[in-house]
Amino acid sequence: MPKIKKIFTEYGLDFDNNKYGFGRSTEYEYTDGTEMRTHEQVEFKKVHARYFRIWIGKIVFVIDSDRPHFSFRKKKRWNFKIVYGKSGQ
Repeated sequence: MPKIKKIFTEYGLDFDNNKYGFGRSTEYEYTDGTEMRTHEQVEFKKVHARYFRIWIGKIVFVIDSDRPHFSFRKKKRWNFKIVYGKSGQ
């Protein structure tokens, strides 16, 4: 089993990962590039960054405490998401 590289926990409006829209989801990113998403509560040993993400259609706007602080990203798939998240290990 590969080691966990990063953990992301997001809270907010996310129809992709929450049945009724609002909720919490946790994503584990592994060293081999695979990912796994759950709805369990995770306690971080160390929080690396906090972020606010707005995803409308294929465009994602991110305000992040880590660098770069503001970014626009294009994704291949459509989604609608407004979430607050934190990443850590």
